[in-house]
Amino acid sequence: MITPSLAFLADITYTVGIHHGNAGPMAQLLMTHTPPRRRGETPEWIDAGMRALSACLRLRPVAEEPPYVGPRLSVHRGVASLDYGDKDWRMCIPDPGRAWLQHVADGGPVRLLVAFEPSPGNRTQEEWSEFVEAAVKAQTIRWGTTSIRRRSPLNQQWSRLGF
Repeated sequence: MITPSLAFLADITYTVGIHHGNAGPMAQLLMTHTPPRRRGETPEWIDAGMRALSACLRLRPVAEEPPYVGPRLSVHRGVASLDYGDKDWRMCIPDPGRAWLQHVADGGPVRLLVAFEPSPGNRTQEEWSEFVEAAVKAQTIRWGTTSIRRRSPLNQQWSRLGF
């Protein structure tokens, strides 16, 4: 499977939150792409790239039960990253907030959402909810559930030593 290029991934925007439902807290990570800004970028190009990212993460349509896609998150020194299937690179999640990081570090579940339609990142919570609802209706969003990838005890010892 071909992963999206680093240049494509650089324009991914992240929206995080924690949903408190009957089953307990579920962290949310919504990934969208900025609208076309450069030569050659089109909504169709963005759609194809986001579909590729969704496939790499093994996400499914929201009409289906969200699959567990395995432990794909890491938190190291306050920085969260997502393994999207590339053998050399991970996606860093910029400033998700202390509560979100703590939920992930404690092993809490995280719902991944990848929207195919481009979106500017500066939306209110209500606007994001409307965006997601519209994407669900249009079937242009995929989801799955992940968790933290536990580090081996040896790695944890090396980490405490500053490596």
